[in-house]
Amino acid sequence: MIRNKDVTQNGRVRVAVDAMGGDYAPEEVVRGAVLAAQRNDIEIFLVGSTNILEQELAKYKFTNGSSIHVVEASEVIKEDEPPIAVVHHKSNCSVSVAAKIVKSGEADALVSAGSSAAAALSAIHFMGMLDGVSRPAIVGSLGSFAPNTVMVDLGANVDCKPRQFLTFAIAGSVYAKKFLNVTNPKIALLNTGSEENKGSEIGREAIYFSRIAV
Repeated sequence: MIRNKDVTQNGRVRVAVDAMGGDYAPEEVVRGAVLAAQRNDIEIFLVGSTNILEQELAKYKFTNGSSIHVVEASEVIKEDEPPIAVVHHKSNCSVSVAAKIVKSGEADALVSAGSSAAAALSAIHFMGMLDGVSRPAIVGSLGSFAPNTVMVDLGANVDCKPRQFLTFAIAGSVYAKKFLNVTNPKIALLNTGSEENKGSEIGREAIYFSRIAV
């Protein structure tokens, strides 16, 4: 178990990274962690096979070594495995261990380049959901194409209820305020047209529900 009494005193953001998740893991994940560790405002917990991660870290020379910690995880979720395996069969896989570190309060955020479903299930199972939120959502920024625009949901959900569209809108609004510094975000529903009769029945119900909720 990681214990660092200085973490809460030095103002750093503590990030638990699934070092074994992703197409080019762990090499590229470790390389990114080393680059991030050059900053003074971040502390990284690399989660995965200790032997492999220490070998990868040995390839780099960086002075801020205390900013990176290696945490052992004996299992890995592969892309072709069902995501539910992270809960029932591989609770000690790297993405689950990373989620547990956040749950315990030793880290502030979880990052994984692996299966988004496995990351979502790990977060739900080990970290829990916010009150009033029944579905997780993938939030994405459009970058330079539309620098002040956030899209929610980007693939985590296929079939949603109208009320869940509203929670996605709230999540996107908070994201825009906190991370993009948009003071008063405008919320819109991506649809096949602007007319009230356009789109699916669920989409039309979501518009109606948002109006009465406000």
